[in-house]
Amino acid sequence: MDVVRIGVLGAGRGRGLAKAMQWAPSAELAAICDASEERLAAAQELVDRTYTSYEDMLQADDIDAVVVASPMPLHAEHTVAALEAGKHVLSEVTAATSIEQCHQLLEAVRAADAKYMFAENYCYMRPWSIVLNMVRQGLFGEVYYGESDQLQDLKRFFQPPDTGYNWRTAELAMRHGHHYITHDLGPLYQAVGERIETVSCFGSGQHNLEWAEADDTCVLLCRTTSGKLIRIRLDFFSTRPNNYLYMGLQGTKASYEAPRGPKDEHKIHVDGVTPRGEWQALSDYEEHLPEAWKRMPDEAVNDGHDGGAHIMIEEFARCILDDTRPPIDIIDALNMTAPGLMSEVSIQRGGAPVDVPEFTM
Repeated sequence: MDVVRIGVLGAGRGRGLAKAMQWAPSAELAAICDASEERLAAAQELVDRTYTSYEDMLQADDIDAVVVASPMPLHAEHTVAALEAGKHVLSEVTAATSIEQCHQLLEAVRAADAKYMFAENYCYMRPWSIVLNMVRQGLFGEVYYGESDQLQDLKRFFQPPDTGYNWRTAELAMRHGHHYITHDLGPLYQAVGERIETVSCFGSGQHNLEWAEADDTCVLLCRTTSGKLIRIRLDFFSTRPNNYLYMGLQGTKASYEAPRGPKDEHKIHVDGVTPRGEWQALSDYEEHLPEAWKRMPDEAVNDGHDGGAHIMIEEFARCILDDTRPPIDIIDALNMTAPGLMSEVSIQRGGAPVDVPEFTM
């Protein structure tokens, strides 16, 4: 096998990932599956072969792997089904929506003769790829603090629960804590290099949607096994401009901040290089861009949140073809997901620190 034939579950979010495969030379889009005939019709510009039954797609012998891009509460269930069918899995975020699902997912991966990789695309953003490469090259020294904000005014997308089931309402508007945490935590988890051991979470209360249970803003403090600190703020309700790509990182030798607004830029301070008390543009350090980005055709370059999706898909395909560890494996996926699930418990306990389960293979 010299190419991985991939079926995509979900023609919503999955359509974007299917389009990205054109830039992943080791991956081939084989089919798209969705329960909606309308969404499938729109996706036929990408591939002729479509399914309305996930079970039928899993039974296809000429499909090697599945991208699970179904609604978030179904990721664990659909991943387990694919692994049991012998298909490799690239799962969209989050990995699971409960600690019980985390354990079920881990058991399924342990029992499977197939690869599991977590599709945390924020780990592949172009600016962050520069920063993470500098961390791995030792230019940040010891990293001991990170922070992230996910600030998006999504009130208009949340429908009251009495109008019928909507997974976004159920998961994001009716639960406390930060369950959609992996975009914020994933990149920082990679940079600090340790799992989160305890979390403490506080909420502001709800001031915008009278029926919603979730806090307008919640703030998590995450402590790693050696005492490193990560702060994350989530806000899906406040009336304000969006900023869902902010991250900051602090090490003993360098610090980084993403833009906080449209007139800001990605900036970095490197001890001994940047003048004291000043920032440099991160673009001054593009020589640290990973080779996968340097080889990219100009028409594929995108500095946005999903700009590195094809690199992520290529790495997924290569770990199958080369029989190597997935770059973001099941333990990484659960370490990125579980702290958000435990943040709900912390809020229920008045912000008290709570332990995050440790997952091992």
